[in-house]
Amino acid sequence: MNRVLTYEQETEMRCRRAREEALEQGIEQGIDRLGTLVSRLIDAGRLDDAKRASEDAVYREALLTEFELHDESC
Repeated sequence: MNRVLTYEQETEMRCRRAREEALEQGIEQGIDRLGTLVSRLIDAGRLDDAKRASEDAVYREALLTEFELHDESC
């Protein structure tokens, strides 16, 4: 049985799909930023900072700023 969608239903499906793709992309970018941060901290011998960054979101953001790993979408 073929199902016919209204314009509104089709638009909602496209919007939902776009939101899901944007969310996945944002998660991937966040993981990449965190990986880069941890790598740079390890290279700098700052293991305590890497551990704290994994537990403290405010400190992590400060370190991302320090290492100029800003979210490019902002």
